[in-house]
Amino acid sequence: MISKKAIVAMIALGPLLFTACDPDNFSQVVDIDIPEHDPKLVLNARFDDQAHSLSVLLSNSLGILDTAQYSLFPQATVRLFADDVLAGEFQFDPNASKFITLLDVPLSNSGGLYRLEASTPGFGPVFAEQRMPVPVEIESVVLERDGAVSEEGEKADEIKIQFTDPAGQDNYYAVRVEYLARTVVQPGDTVEYSYPLYTSTLDQVVRSGNEFDHLFPGQSFDGTRYTLSLYSEGGIDFDDPNGRVKAYLYSLTREGYLYDLSLSQYFDTVDNPFAEPATVFSNIEGGYGAFTLRAIAEKEVPVQ
Repeated sequence: MISKKAIVAMIALGPLLFTACDPDNFSQVVDIDIPEHDPKLVLNARFDDQAHSLSVLLSNSLGILDTAQYSLFPQATVRLFADDVLAGEFQFDPNASKFITLLDVPLSNSGGLYRLEASTPGFGPVFAEQRMPVPVEIESVVLERDGAVSEEGEKADEIKIQFTDPAGQDNYYAVRVEYLARTVVQPGDTVEYSYPLYTSTLDQVVRSGNEFDHLFPGQSFDGTRYTLSLYSEGGIDFDDPNGRVKAYLYSLTREGYLYDLSLSQYFDTVDNPFAEPATVFSNIEGGYGAFTLRAIAEKEVPVQ
């Protein structure tokens, strides 16, 4: 027998139960005040010490809710200074949608200070400074067929790249490897082609970037000889009498290292609702973007 108190309690809870089942009670709308966006110039440029042709991308920033397209500024002024001396004036190339300049000689890799400036009506001027790294020579590249074990436990070809880190400096590095082959079309006529070797490593110092698969700082082996061990699964033809492997060691600025690393982290989180948003590194004063320099050393060895 149900008591009067129980009946009263059920009557009182009834409206609450029906209300709780309303789908609107399982949702919550929060109004967020998004600050007004202040548009600024976005400047992006990465220069190698061996390059004769330099390109700069100049556009504008957009707010998080903006639906407009990015703009280009063909009439902008873009200039590069080397140790306070004008080194190049850039001209807009509509085919590339970038600013281009050609140098008579490559940029110096002797540690010079470079300043990149850009300005256009309607925006404040922007600039950034970078000191060109000094290249670190590759001492040896050693190849060994089936000399490594992959992350999955399979045999793989090993590539060892050895160099000595300059002591007392905050050095940053990137590595990439190519396979070179020569084909004799007819006597006296040889065609050479190259393609990137896709390599991996178990080295815990190395991180994956956006442009470079292998990025790493030199602090953990400061001033010592270091051997980076990579492995490739099927990319090297050890039976090719003309085959060669070419390794590139990039000496990066700190800003170049952080930019490439953060860009990779950004793309890794795109369209992932559970990932923490990644902020792309910027070193442009008065705007956004990145201006970075890197010096390159290379070494080529036969596969046999």
